[in-house]
Amino acid sequence: MTKVSVYVDDSVWLKFKTQVFQKHGNLRKISSEVEELLRATIMEDEILSAFKKTGIAVKGTTSSQEIKQTRTTLKGPPAKEIVKEMRRRRVAETLPRH
Repeated sequence: MTKVSVYVDDSVWLKFKTQVFQKHGNLRKISSEVEELLRATIMEDEILSAFKKTGIAVKGTTSSQEIKQTRTTLKGPPAKEIVKEMRRRRVAETLPRH
């Protein structure tokens, strides 16, 4: 464990302490909450970095034009048309023939 001193705006710190108190009922978990927020930030950065390396577009990090250029084009009819045809065939097979 490392002890760290940081300067935080008074109003921000008060809001953070209030949230911790509401969540836990006391202020003993302030350190663990700060650590959890730091870990979440680090993980988010690592995930974004991994997505960029693999070429996966992440909302907010690439333009819509870039996404359109890399999007694959669909082949064949839309799924709703396929399902509609399957249902039509099933109904035709189950209807009694005279």
